Amino acid sequence: MSRRNAEGQCFPATVDDLQPVLEIATESGLHHLDIQPDVRPRSIKQCVALLDGWQRLVEQVDFPVYIETHRDRITTDLYFTLDLLDARPNLRLLADLSHYLIAREFAWPVSEDNHALIRRIMDHPSAFHGRVASREQVQVEISFEPHRMWVDLFLDWWKYCFASRSRRAGPRRVARVRL
Repeated sequence: MSRRNAEGQCFPATVDDLQPVLEIATESGLHHLDIQPDVRPRSIKQCVALLDGWQRLVEQVDFPVYIETHRDRITTDLYFTLDLLDARPNLRLLADLSHYLIAREFAWPVSEDNHALIRRIMDHPSAFHGRVASREQVQVEISFEPHRMWVDLFLDWWKYCFASRSRRAGPRRVARVRL
């Protein structure tokens, strides 16, 4: 079956929850699968057990599978996600940075410490979501002039993300960007 340009999304809470999704995704010829784990472990050890189980299943499919950075999921907390990346540095992320900006209510101007934390996230993703947030809203109207500072912030972050992704992809692979 030829690949389609469809993205799949799922919300597994256990390792076993992912298996039927992968089967359907394979039959459907999905381009990639986005996982928003519907579980909130309290420890990295619990989280790693889930991720390792999912990884064993994902190794059986021929399309990319990403863990999305998202509120109210495994990656809800910025610091927890950074600890998770320390434990599993090859974790394939789909980065939606808007959730960290709003969840941590980054003040304006964003501090260099917060930029450094976000850059650590931006050095890992295989894919990105293009949503602009403010410290009060997970998605803002980008043409509304008072939001210009947030739009500019995200444009700068995305430039960094794409440059980082291109470096990691190496000279033989070009990172694809769909806008």
